[in-house]
Amino acid sequence: MKKELPWFLEYFYEDILWWNTNYSIRKMFNWYWIFKNKKMFAYYKDDWLYFRTNPFNKDDDKENQMQYTRNWKTVFLPYFKVDESILEDNEELEKWIKSSLDY
Repeated sequence: MKKELPWFLEYFYEDILWWNTNYSIRKMFNWYWIFKNKKMFAYYKDDWLYFRTNPFNKDDDKENQMQYTRNWKTVFLPYFKVDESILEDNEELEKWIKSSLDY
């Protein structure tokens, strides 16, 4: 039986990345982690898609960076929100994915 994915993640995975079988998704710690060739480059949580730090997003402000609170302290992870316009251009999306994997 196929696992249910949130609607946006299902759209991203099945409609945008459908052409490449090297992608996979795994749910861990209530977050969905996205891999290419078993290497993590992005994740999805709370209706947002985040890519690992790369040259395109490394200067984004903390507002776009993934964060959570642990022991009353804010912890920032090296992942930034992806603008939806990136998803509409396959060539641009591939550049972002590649740079997130390589950075």
